[in-house]
Amino acid sequence: MTERERLLAVFRDEKPDMTPWYADLSYWYTGRKAMGSLDRKYEGEEGYVGLHRDAGAGIYLFAPQVWKEEAGEGIKVEQERNGNEIFTGISTPAGKIRSVERYLPGSYTTAYVEHYIKEPGDLKVMRYYFKNRRISPSFDDFNRIDRLWGEWGMPVLLSPVCTSPLQTLITRWAGIQTTVFLLADAREEVERTISEIEESDSAIFEIIAGSPARIVEFPENLSGEVTGAKLIEKYEMPYWKKRIKQLRDTGKLLAIHNDGTLKQSLPLLIDTGFDAVESITPAPVGDMTNEEIREMAGDRLIVWGGLPAALFSPVYSEDFFAEYLNKALDIFPPGSKFILSAADEVPPDSEFERICLVRKILNARRR
Repeated sequence: MTERERLLAVFRDEKPDMTPWYADLSYWYTGRKAMGSLDRKYEGEEGYVGLHRDAGAGIYLFAPQVWKEEAGEGIKVEQERNGNEIFTGISTPAGKIRSVERYLPGSYTTAYVEHYIKEPGDLKVMRYYFKNRRISPSFDDFNRIDRLWGEWGMPVLLSPVCTSPLQTLITRWAGIQTTVFLLADAREEVERTISEIEESDSAIFEIIAGSPARIVEFPENLSGEVTGAKLIEKYEMPYWKKRIKQLRDTGKLLAIHNDGTLKQSLPLLIDTGFDAVESITPAPVGDMTNEEIREMAGDRLIVWGGLPAALFSPVYSEDFFAEYLNKALDIFPPGSKFILSAADEVPPDSEFERICLVRKILNARRR
């Protein structure tokens, strides 16, 4: 079987010939490129596929979106960079808002140091932006990547980041602290904003429903200690269920990205009706062991993850890594609704040989 066939077999509740193994190597790739230590043969789209092939890992992220988004009439989005800081301003007839992201050279990542939304009055600007943006379909790039990746992987289409409007506020536009304060001090304004985002995103989900993508993932970046059970139940589950039905009616397979703690969120995600939870991160990084995760998921959910990406770092010994992986594969044998994946992203300090070790262990167990 090919890696694509193995993954689809799990979604069809069939037993693959061996455990499918998929890895998000995007962080490793960009970090190594920034360090100047990425082999030139891996540059470009074809090189990125070659990286996964040489590592023996299926490729599933990141495929192009199937829609285009443009600022609507009266909206101006401007971005400039000053040193390691990126300033983005959004100007609308309803007002102006600004965010600041800072590039962190030590970790090859960016982080918000100033979110767009700082007070209740900023929400009307956000609403204006979402209400007036222009959305149009764009399938060509997705189809091209699907052909390029071929049987070595499966392009998983990501819906809007993040999919639920509350999660959009928490992770991108306002941050967790401001969102919590807004819910306490200006709940009606927050709920008006949530409704506007839902309405605006309907155009995107209509496009996704008619797209060639087979698997759609909600990139929520969930972690139970940030977005607690009460917020998930009130604001996110009803919305997810609505979108799941819409997409499942057109034959899509549905996953959600939970790359943080699980005790509060996993039971709710199972009840919501997702086919899979992707980037499931067990202890010692997460708050549940693989044994606990399998017991909770049972036969109701595909566990996509199971191998903390932190273990690829040289901070952990190769013996510890191999022992952990073999134990995870004992807990989730082929046929147990399991897709092995690094959860969340393989860090740039990982040696390529350790990434390759996963395939060697899988092949040895197959014999």
